[in-house]
Amino acid sequence: MNREEILARARQENRDEMEIQVRERSIKWTYLVMVLVAAVFSYLRSMQGQSIMDLTVTVCASVAAGQLYRFFKTREKWCLGLGVVMLLVAVVALVRFCMGY
Repeated sequence: MNREEILARARQENRDEMEIQVRERSIKWTYLVMVLVAAVFSYLRSMQGQSIMDLTVTVCASVAAGQLYRFFKTREKWCLGLGVVMLLVAVVALVRFCMGY
């Protein structure tokens, strides 16, 4: 295969590697900011004696959804492990939230 054929195939695929990398990094930044903001609000709410379980459910369920989706697309075992753990934490936090903790 010569250079022109490779370039032609790359153009036909219409995949921009930079766009893919930017999308993946933006998801990581989204997770990071979500966790940090939830941590700040959790701290502030716990100082006032309020429940933080709703924030825990939100963050853990979001991370679980992302990791489980990634597992089903890539079959990376650590994504499955992290997704299942986060899902379990989200369920426990939801039960505690519903019980009034």
